[in-house]
Amino acid sequence: MQTIQAEGSILDELHSNQIPVLPPGAPFLLKSLSDENISMQELARIIERFPVIAARLITLSNSAWSAPVASITSLEMACARLGFGIVRSVSIALAVSSPFNSNHCPAFDPERFWCSALLTAEASSWLAQAASPQAGLDSATVRAAGLLHNLGLIWLTDKLPEEMQQVFIQSRQDPDLPLNQALQSMLGIECHDASGRLAQIWELPETLVIAISQHAKLDYADTGWEAAVVVGMAASMVSTLFHGLPWQADELRLKRLSISSSQADELFERLSIQFERTRKLAQQIFQA
Repeated sequence: MQTIQAEGSILDELHSNQIPVLPPGAPFLLKSLSDENISMQELARIIERFPVIAARLITLSNSAWSAPVASITSLEMACARLGFGIVRSVSIALAVSSPFNSNHCPAFDPERFWCSALLTAEASSWLAQAASPQAGLDSATVRAAGLLHNLGLIWLTDKLPEEMQQVFIQSRQDPDLPLNQALQSMLGIECHDASGRLAQIWELPETLVIAISQHAKLDYADTGWEAAVVVGMAASMVSTLFHGLPWQADELRLKRLSISSSQADELFERLSIQFERTRKLAQQIFQA
């Protein structure tokens, strides 16, 4: 597996001295959640080993967001109510967020972060299904990659709260200064550098590491480029949505995935419709 490199020593320093630790059993959970062929019953049995996640899923299934007709009283009922996509995304989000504390960086907006992550996961899954079968994309895997593509941002926020406070403030004060550019200016790295390094530290499957670390590179063409291109396009869609800009598909990415402009436009419209509901989902998942 290739090593994720970044300018400067900030990631090396974090890697050496402040390695975040996933909860016991989390790597197995992440692997199971990325399995396209797992049954709902088997998935529920695995999630039962993680009481905090199981309880949160049952709470979510009984919330106003889900609006069930009758009370949901078991994890299997909750999974059936929420559906594979939501169960996968919410469970992964809860598992990977547990080692981090962003409270010391007031400018970090967890609701916005997770709304963006959930939307990117959804868009990645849709794009994988729309892409040419020759791309060999697994929708569950790219969903996980989309959800985790910006995870390095939480790592940096947790370990470098003062520096990240300035990064967030600079980016918000200047509409022409993208967050990645502010990161590059202050810390000498971009978000995908930190996300890719974290994915390596946690020894995630290579397909996920590649998609997470390479999604921002339009010209990446090595092993696993298909998932990287999908996540890159999904992230671009979500960024466009958050900034309220007109959607303009990247022709190179479309061509590489054999997706038509009309298909991409349709997916962006679906994403737009999902925006408010996903924002409320992010709020519900991580409420105090």
